[in-house]
Amino acid sequence: MKISEKDFKKIMANPLFSGVNVSLAAELFDETGCKVADFFDRDTILSPQSNTEMAGILLSGRAEITTPDPEHSTLLRYLAANEPFGIANLFSNEPFVSIIQAHGACRVFLMPETAIQKLLEQDHVFLYNYLGFLSGRIHYLNRKIGYLTAGSAERRLALYLASFGTKSVRLTVSISALSDLLNIGRASLYRAFDRLTADGFICKEGRFFTLLDPDGMRQAYP
Repeated sequence: MKISEKDFKKIMANPLFSGVNVSLAAELFDETGCKVADFFDRDTILSPQSNTEMAGILLSGRAEITTPDPEHSTLLRYLAANEPFGIANLFSNEPFVSIIQAHGACRVFLMPETAIQKLLEQDHVFLYNYLGFLSGRIHYLNRKIGYLTAGSAERRLALYLASFGTKSVRLTVSISALSDLLNIGRASLYRAFDRLTADGFICKEGRFFTLLDPDGMRQAYP
């Protein structure tokens, strides 16, 4: 098998492969051309221009997911080590719906659609893990939709920043793009940033934000 034993153990430790037949997985990884690849800061891992149907798991490092429009790119969320990506886009005959870029050096396990299909057909444990993952993504997207109906500008911004699941957030979007995403005016967005800062929930340094109390921030605004 082309994948090292160390990387294979990391892959099989992922919840997506919990309880999956190890021998079957090793055989299918090799048969379908699965691979491990290294990426460096700002390298594109997957995008609408990717010429193959791929999904993957971030084995180490960090990556960011943005919308595909280069003129109005919006940061959707960060990927942390051990997170799968691209799963929901398979079997749709549609281009990949976002851009995934390395945020610093990272190591990635890449699986073609055929690998996923064979695992779904041949291992029912993987099938249920896959369905569980998709269910989790639906819940996540429903929370994202909540930004548009969340109430005040402060609440929408607080929920957006907290959704990244990390206390350090680098915004790669313009204020105009973020105000469009949150469905609030630019002036209201600036005031919301000022309010979150004054209330002690965030520290801002350029495009970098430190979330001092994400849980408290989510609950503070109506």
